[in-house]
Amino acid sequence: MTRKLLVFVVVIMVSGVVAARNFDTGYEPVGLTELKKRKGGFSTVLAHPEADFSRYTKIHPEPVAIVISDPAAANQFSTGRLHTKRETESVIPLYTEVVEFKHVFGEVLAGRIANDLDLELVDAPGPGTLVLRPVVTNVEITTSSKNTAEDGHELPQLDEGTIVFDLMDGESGTILARFAEKRRNRPPKDEKETVGLWPNLPYWAETVAADFCQELQRIGEKTD
Repeated sequence: MTRKLLVFVVVIMVSGVVAARNFDTGYEPVGLTELKKRKGGFSTVLAHPEADFSRYTKIHPEPVAIVISDPAAANQFSTGRLHTKRETESVIPLYTEVVEFKHVFGEVLAGRIANDLDLELVDAPGPGTLVLRPVVTNVEITTSSKNTAEDGHELPQLDEGTIVFDLMDGESGTILARFAEKRRNRPPKDEKETVGLWPNLPYWAETVAADFCQELQRIGEKTD
């Protein structure tokens, strides 16, 4: 089994890099410095002290923002600034694997929101809408000959990654809350591998999505 490092960085069309509260997501939402730290289910929970989450009846989840951190990955699925980390060997997944990552994560997140939250899922921001921006960075994967695609190449197994959930007002774009944490992926031993290009991604996605819903409910109760 070969352990390799795969680094994802959010692609946002801005210049420069802004360290955002210990999580370098490559951008700084309007109002980030006004957020205050709170205790919660994530290692980092920040919220605007005057945010009233009860006024929101809709939520618009944006696609998870990822890009491979390597100059060789500058192609049809990377349109912004790239980071380069040469300390360890890097892996450049196939375009189809990146698309699948975004699809799996997005489907899992939308499913948990629909099941766990009393918010209407909508396709665009607007009045009474929370905009959810999920960011995945610093992903470590393991590849193994035990998990291969039809063409024989080894599929990525997600070991850990940093998840950042930013919640913004749908009209002003001002950030209201941030939940973030570096999470290991520890599926139960009896967890069956799924069919797809990321065999164990659904378990990690389900875990962080469920915790996001719980945290949003908790933080909403505190502002009532």
